[in-house]
Amino acid sequence: MKINPTARRIAEWSTVVILSLSFVASGIPKIVPGPGMVRRFEAWGYSSGFATGIGILETLAGVLILAPRTRRLGAGLIAIDMLGAVYTHFRTGIGSPVIAFVYLVLAGIIVWIQRRI
Repeated sequence: MKINPTARRIAEWSTVVILSLSFVASGIPKIVPGPGMVRRFEAWGYSSGFATGIGILETLAGVLILAPRTRRLGAGLIAIDMLGAVYTHFRTGIGSPVIAFVYLVLAGIIVWIQRRI
């Protein structure tokens, strides 16, 4: 089945913008985590330094996914981050892994689309 190129571009850009906005918005507060963010990461068994690293990773990935030349790298970083998030939610039983899994799937779709480019 052949997909209309315009529809494909619209779907790809929509997904890219959603991921970019979500990860920049999620990453920035983790770079210098407040007390609530530190408590959340500590409850999961991680340090505030780990939160900072995740914040840098998420912010960087959210920016990289916007540029066509670095889109696959950004989406790959998001996928790796979300694999860790899904694992953490299952391991600790704290929070639901559903949102992380949805982001993982969306990032995987972008990586898959970019494989031919």
